[in-house]
Amino acid sequence: MSQALNFIPLWMADDPAARQEAIVALRNEHPSDIAEVLVENEVEPSKIVEILSDVGNHKAIEAFAQLPIETQEDCLEAANAQTMLRFVENMEPDDRVDLLKAVDDEVREAIMPLIAQAERNAIRKLWHYEEGQAGAVMTTEYAMLPKYLTVATALEKLRLQAPNKETIYYVYITDEDRHLIGITSLRDLIMSKPRATLDTIMETNAISVPHDLDIEEVAAVISKYDLLAVPVVDKDNRLLGIITVDDVIDIIEAESTEDFQRISAVLPFDEQYFKRPLPRLFWSRFLWLAVLLFTSLISTTIMEMNAAVLNQMLALAFFIPMVMGTCGNAGTQSATMMVRSMALGEVSPTDFGRVFRRELVMGLLLGGALGLMAYFRVFLQDHDMVLGIIVATALLATLLTANLIGGLMPLVLKKLKLDPALTAGPFIATIIDALGIAIYFYIAFILMKVF
Repeated sequence: MSQALNFIPLWMADDPAARQEAIVALRNEHPSDIAEVLVENEVEPSKIVEILSDVGNHKAIEAFAQLPIETQEDCLEAANAQTMLRFVENMEPDDRVDLLKAVDDEVREAIMPLIAQAERNAIRKLWHYEEGQAGAVMTTEYAMLPKYLTVATALEKLRLQAPNKETIYYVYITDEDRHLIGITSLRDLIMSKPRATLDTIMETNAISVPHDLDIEEVAAVISKYDLLAVPVVDKDNRLLGIITVDDVIDIIEAESTEDFQRISAVLPFDEQYFKRPLPRLFWSRFLWLAVLLFTSLISTTIMEMNAAVLNQMLALAFFIPMVMGTCGNAGTQSATMMVRSMALGEVSPTDFGRVFRRELVMGLLLGGALGLMAYFRVFLQDHDMVLGIIVATALLATLLTANLIGGLMPLVLKKLKLDPALTAGPFIATIIDALGIAIYFYIAFILMKVF
């Protein structure tokens, strides 16, 4: 980060010369760096608005767009509507809708009438889309031209459109009713002959996504086809907007963060770590830990119910941590691999049968190999063949069970429209511990009768 960003404290001083020096320094910085230093210095929302107003150029607007949405919300609520209008109107349409949804109704009602009619229309188009859909993250600022234009005319019109568009690298070709009929790139336009018409150079099989597609699937489409942007269409193939690659990066980051939080048994939250109040952070962690504690108590109850078996062969207790730990790790392995494969689009709920067969074979192989290792360890050290058979058989059964549950539960949750990441980490390990210990004692009870 540039040394000039240390001038924020100077702006906070009473010396007018120091404040002017700070503003000049900020005008030479990247908007993302300006936003970062405002957050790191914990500048009050009202002061943020003052600083950005003093910076005054396009960098101030871009810096506001780079602030965390919580900070943007605080700024919008702290300053008057007229002051914030310039910042809000120049945000990307999808980001603007997210911000207006987050603020209080009074603040939203105060600023909405001040927003230009075109921007209000864009807000209405995006407002009704549900969180997580393609329509909720698309922008309505894209370059669109009719097919009958020549390349020379298209470039002239593109120059006029460019200042108000998020990207002009892709140009979307539509008919009079906005049906998407083709796509061309700025590179193709520049390389084509001036008198050629767009319908002769456009790509007719344009990759597009429906407006209600899940954003994770949109990210997969952009990644698969190496696109900088993808058009969003309705059921009649009318062009509604586009989703750019920078939005996809934000989506992937947010989804990865949410999956990591669920895997770690934490209720997902959007705020930065230091921005989340301690009471809310406490509940985010406590609720899952309470569920896991209750599940762990099931394992304790099962052990108490099998006290008679332990009294007959006390050595069984020594191997409980080994069996439980191994099957918990195996279940976590399967669940984590499955969640990742589903996120990449490699596996879907329709593959249930294939996953079942694969995890069944893998569970038998792992259980057989590790069970054999456990048998020789018990037999060679404790010289107890019966105990060795019990431990080895229990490992085989618990590993098979753990593999199947870890591999199949994410598919079941996805089918039920729940987050598959719930199955990975402490949750799946605790569930499998309870099942594993029940299997362990049941096998011990049966084999002790046999032998």
